[in-house]
Amino acid sequence: MTSPTAPSSDAPPAEVIKAYFEAMTAAFQVLVLTLQSNGSLKQGEYQEALRVYMEVFKHKPNCEITLALLNELRQGMLN
Repeated sequence: MTSPTAPSSDAPPAEVIKAYFEAMTAAFQVLVLTLQSNGSLKQGEYQEALRVYMEVFKHKPNCEITLALLNELRQGMLN
């Protein structure tokens, strides 16, 4: 039995990945905005921490796709 929110099995993988990543980015944006509005997180603090993490992570082997996704998330949070 398939969940009504699950992508159909005939959906192209790229579209599924894009939709998943857009939903994940939106969820992080809501989380960060909520934390900022209640004073738990300063403006830009998450984005800077993510940038620092990416600098450390870039030296690991086979990390190009992960870094690209993290960069997209960071850019989405900055805009």
